[in-house]
Amino acid sequence: MSANNAPRQEGGARVELSDRKLRILQAIIDDYVSTSIPVGSRTLSKKPDLHYSSATIRNEMADLEEMGYLDKPHTSAGRMPSDTAYRLYVDRMMRVGQLDKADVDFIRTYFDKRVNELSEVLDATAKVISETTKQIALVSVPQLTGVSLRRIQLVKITDTKAMLIIVTDSGLVEDTVITVPVMMDGSQMEQLSNRLTAIALDVPIEQVSERIRSVAEGMAHEYRQVMSEVFESIDNSRAKKAMVLDGAQNIFKFPEYKDIGKAQHFLELLDTKDRLYALLGKTQDFEFSIKIGSENNSADLKDMSVVTATYRVGDKKLGSFGVIGPTRMDYARVLSVLNYVGMSLNEILSCFLEADHTSPRER
Repeated sequence: MSANNAPRQEGGARVELSDRKLRILQAIIDDYVSTSIPVGSRTLSKKPDLHYSSATIRNEMADLEEMGYLDKPHTSAGRMPSDTAYRLYVDRMMRVGQLDKADVDFIRTYFDKRVNELSEVLDATAKVISETTKQIALVSVPQLTGVSLRRIQLVKITDTKAMLIIVTDSGLVEDTVITVPVMMDGSQMEQLSNRLTAIALDVPIEQVSERIRSVAEGMAHEYRQVMSEVFESIDNSRAKKAMVLDGAQNIFKFPEYKDIGKAQHFLELLDTKDRLYALLGKTQDFEFSIKIGSENNSADLKDMSVVTATYRVGDKKLGSFGVIGPTRMDYARVLSVLNYVGMSLNEILSCFLEADHTSPRER
């Protein structure tokens, strides 16, 4: 995939640079991403594809630094890319290609061997992303928002407990255990399930609880008790924000985090799941979102980039997935991985959810 044909993503404004400056800047970015060592003019002058003298390169680097594309570390004579440089690289210079056969085979094999149930899909997704990108992978668990209901099923499992199964029009199945009156038998459960389904069928889930509340007011006490459990469970499911994280140990492989205190601070950030979930939630309708350093509007993430994508079944967005890592990131490779994993995830989810759609499971 070329830069012009790269997946649609959030981006910044274009800044015009001469072709020579662009070539030198790209060489600096490529070298720094690969080595994590600030780049000097002498290093660049030895590159066979840059036919410029050291003096010319020094002058261009001085201009790039003045324009805000290069930063000078205190402990090095070399330069490293700024957030602005990475943004320009992502928007104009990056070439996103196809994954090589080894990566494709690894992803396919991992999904084939590790995914036998729908509940295993997101764990496997986080694992293959962290393994192939060497970054920290995040996958949001689908929320019950923007969907309508197909079925509400109650299955008694003990004298006082029942399994509440909610099936949405996207095929997602949410289940939870609720408390029910001792005297309510399986036949009554089935009748109540049919009544609840009739109330909720094709109704946006945001409106279902209110409909159940209004109908429950005219019912017998034991039914009102169960109805209350049902709408509270639906409200809790809608509010639930869960995510899968994998590869946190990769932080210790980044030279940027060789300071234990800095690494510990970042690991503490990973424990604040609400903040990480908010990062994934901002993907919105962009196929890809790339937030670089200060673009994250968080002091804790000023040295990090967050690259995310959405996953869907049909036209319904189910959630988001992506990586978080140092701004010194191989963005082209990360996007290649996310693009392929996204296609695989869509295929896997479609198979599972179509099966659930055909025959809702009593689990």
